[in-house]
Amino acid sequence: MRHWQKLAVLGVGLGALCTPAIAGAFDDCASLAASKYEPGYEGVGPIDLGGIDRYGATDAIAACQSALIDDPSSVQAKAWLGAALAAHLEYDKAIALLEDAAGQGNVVALNVLGGLLVLGKGVTQDAARGTGMLRQAAEANFAPAQIGLAYSYDFGDGVAADPEEAFAWYMSAAQAGVVRAQVIVGDRLQRGAGVQRDDKIAAQWFGKAAEAGDPDGQYRLGLAYLEGRGVKANKVQALANIKAASDQFYGPGMNAMGYLTELGIGLKADEVAAANLYDSARGRNLPVAAFNLARMQEDGKGVMADPAAARENYRFAAEAGDMHAAVNLALMYLKGEGGAADTATAVKLLQHAADAGSAAGQNDLGRLYELGIGVEVDLDRAKELYTQAAAKGYKLAKSNLSRLGG
Repeated sequence: MRHWQKLAVLGVGLGALCTPAIAGAFDDCASLAASKYEPGYEGVGPIDLGGIDRYGATDAIAACQSALIDDPSSVQAKAWLGAALAAHLEYDKAIALLEDAAGQGNVVALNVLGGLLVLGKGVTQDAARGTGMLRQAAEANFAPAQIGLAYSYDFGDGVAADPEEAFAWYMSAAQAGVVRAQVIVGDRLQRGAGVQRDDKIAAQWFGKAAEAGDPDGQYRLGLAYLEGRGVKANKVQALANIKAASDQFYGPGMNAMGYLTELGIGLKADEVAAANLYDSARGRNLPVAAFNLARMQEDGKGVMADPAAARENYRFAAEAGDMHAAVNLALMYLKGEGGAADTATAVKLLQHAADAGSAAGQNDLGRLYELGIGVEVDLDRAKELYTQAAAKGYKLAKSNLSRLGG
């Protein structure tokens, strides 16, 4: 326990005044509940951004209760015990402790109580007060509160939504080493959301997160190398990073690894292995993986052909907003593949896809209007839809439009 006893001295400056029993109880509490971002525990506290785990909170509660019995005036022990109780959903016991510690400026208590107030968990919702607490802790350089405050500005919780202010706080958290914030900063830089677009710097932030072993950072860095976005295109680096994410059973990473494996990008093509990867990612409820698996099931690539399973996976992806899946599902309904034919549902799916800007959806809906399948024949409407799809570079639509004299 010597290591934690030393940290307690750094954290509160009073360790030398504690009796051995009191110091031991405090250190036991710290060893289970201290944040790696709070003063005196930087990098060594066991609690990361997500806070105390609900199922591991029991030990922290017991240790911190002992610490508080030994020293009822300890603000840190109150904050840690309050955080542990909140993690265990014992809000009735947690709130008073957190209020006390937050009132004395403890950053852990400010962050935990602020988050509860923003979300209305265990306490009457008061987003403005909660965000104010997050700001107080964020301005004291407590990284978890900085990303929490960024979320408030992102979603307008207790403050007016402000993408630029959100980005500034994400950046503060990223610079403090919060890996999730590093990925978000990279994402915002790629999209130009709240900041000027800069793919090169975005890739650097993804690289920091990847170096920390974050699967989302690895996945996004892999995509950057695959697309040559912010870095020179490099199939070897793309494969290495995407595989690292996949090996951590990260859904988007497994799906991307399936894509590389299916097409033989950076490795030998293997449809069976690709289908297995898509299936694993589908098991994590990833819509794009469901779409990719459905393609394989529909065509019998890497798996036995299974139209019924393909139809179900297309449906799952379509309901999640994947318009490629919506179009393919519509075609299965039209043909009666994998189940009964349903022209009316096919029309609805294609209309939805067309309205969402899908060129394939616009083209295929145009074809229905041209032929009068599920709708009245309307050549003008068909030409209108073909024109929309052709403007997006959809070759089949250009051919169809030409046939109608468009």
